[in-house]
Amino acid sequence: MPARPTKSPKPIVSTRDQLLQTAISLFSAGGYDGASVNDIVQQAGLSKRMVYHYFTNKALLYQEALSYAFGELTKLENQAVTDADSLEQVVKNLIRVYFGFPRQHPDFSRLLRWENLNDGKGIKDSKFPLSKDHVTDVLRAAIKREADGKRWRKDLEANQLLITIIGICQVYTSHRYTLSQGLHRDLGTPTAIKRGIANAEHYLLTGMLP
Repeated sequence: MPARPTKSPKPIVSTRDQLLQTAISLFSAGGYDGASVNDIVQQAGLSKRMVYHYFTNKALLYQEALSYAFGELTKLENQAVTDADSLEQVVKNLIRVYFGFPRQHPDFSRLLRWENLNDGKGIKDSKFPLSKDHVTDVLRAAIKREADGKRWRKDLEANQLLITIIGICQVYTSHRYTLSQGLHRDLGTPTAIKRGIANAEHYLLTGMLP
């Protein structure tokens, strides 16, 4: 008689992680002011004292939620630039990160947009520093190595290049619904995303030429 297949055990989620994931979900839906501690513990099925035990207060819970979301994006950014062996590949890899992240992690992406609507107050007051230094350091090194005026423009600057990459990619998320109505096409379809990636690569790399 064949043995019954064994079921994989469900991953154990700690109380702290359960609170953090619930907070991310609720903060991403309504921003910092859109979710109370009562809302969070009620949805998590936990007692209110657990929030104060693990996070001290709502503000610190929000800061940790932001830190977690930014941390997941940072992992993808750092991997993208580490895996690249040329300036062109760095740009292409980052384009895929910024198109992919909002679709792979919609809650995280919405949370980051809420933070920008709130003038970055959570990040400003946070004990968790936010930095894109690793990405800009890799970009800067690649520019120094390759931007000789023949292959790429000599006046390329790492910070500005990163801002431009993010801007071109993120508009497909930040303005998706209004642009979709105005342009009579859904910017969230796989076809639209594929076209967006191709266009971003074309315009960015063409603009980097001498």
